[in-house]
Amino acid sequence: SNSKFITEKGSWAFRNWIRRAVATNMPFDKFVYQLLTASGSTYENPAANYYRISREPKVVMENMTQVFIGTRFQCNQCHDHPFERWTQRQYYELSAYFAGVGRKVGPVKGEEIIYSLTSPTDIKHPNTGETINAAFPFSSDLDNKASDPRIRLATWLTSAKNPYFAKSIVNRYWSYLHGAGIIDPVDDIRASNPPSNPPLLEEMTRQFIANGFDLKRLVREMARSHTYQRSFRPNKWNGDDSLNFSHASPRRLTAEQLFDSLHVATGAPSRIPGVPVGFRASQIPDPKVKIGFLDMFGRPPRESPCECERTSDVSLSQTLNMINGPTVAEAIIHPEGRVAKLIAAKADDKTIVSDVYLAVICRPPSESELKQGVAYLAEVGNRSEAAQDLMWALINSPAFLFNR
Repeated sequence: SNSKFITEKGSWAFRNWIRRAVATNMPFDKFVYQLLTASGSTYENPAANYYRISREPKVVMENMTQVFIGTRFQCNQCHDHPFERWTQRQYYELSAYFAGVGRKVGPVKGEEIIYSLTSPTDIKHPNTGETINAAFPFSSDLDNKASDPRIRLATWLTSAKNPYFAKSIVNRYWSYLHGAGIIDPVDDIRASNPPSNPPLLEEMTRQFIANGFDLKRLVREMARSHTYQRSFRPNKWNGDDSLNFSHASPRRLTAEQLFDSLHVATGAPSRIPGVPVGFRASQIPDPKVKIGFLDMFGRPPRESPCECERTSDVSLSQTLNMINGPTVAEAIIHPEGRVAKLIAAKADDKTIVSDVYLAVICRPPSESELKQGVAYLAEVGNRSEAAQDLMWALINSPAFLFNR
């Protein structure tokens, strides 16, 4: 959500609704169905905030197709797609499903009421002026006679018979764990952009549907696979392979992951404007909250459904910020942080070195690393500063900065 479109109260309500859905493992088809058919108060029914973010029928449709079926329908707004099956007429037929969404001011400040219009706005073909009726972009044998067009659309979209819905989310989650989709980009599924491993994607999609659109089970199965557990170090045969997932691909942590990991590793409580102390950056409902560190590392504005909003570009300012910026420095030296507690507990040098390694890069130091660390603590004299230096060095290492 984004405060550019939603009030702070609505943003928190929407965020908490999504969080509960994830925590309770709401089936993904049910989640999307509730989102698309939501009506009523944006405060009492948080899912209705979906229709505050995008207000024009065409924009709502474009977002829906890109997010939930991985297809960029905006490409055929002005003409039939030159290479794919999608037509200009289908663009407006699908948009017509959202022409009946009404909005009015609610009784509470900032509240909006989402409802179904009795006389939907006409969607007209730009070339012929013809009024376009709602229709699915490909054939459907669903027996769906609901009066509300959004219910008909949501039923069709989330059906197990929809060839795009389940496949799209399976492919998207694969990209989250592996750095790239089996179809990549994940929001550009089309005949001329085929999957790198069609049988794998089809089988995972089949299992996802059979398991009731269970996202937690999907993630668990992917994480338990040999593919996910492969080393990022290539062998002599697959060094140039970037298509078949024969080895893991190191990826720099996202802005939010880096910020949160920094505070977990150092033990320092995060301080983010407008939220409680210790709140995680990945939990912030509004990306407009000012945190220079996150913006520097590519935090997206969350104004479009495209994954391309997030940037992983590397810059000199990022490097300098990690080396001597206030966010990293303040976390390391925080009086409630890990190093401060180790020193206060009078931990011996081996314990300090081992604890810092485990906290920052999730493994104990090797024998030589332990020896070097202990020697450094003894050499510097000021054990607190030496331990802070060790933590700083590890935080700036690839082992911490990259998901490997």
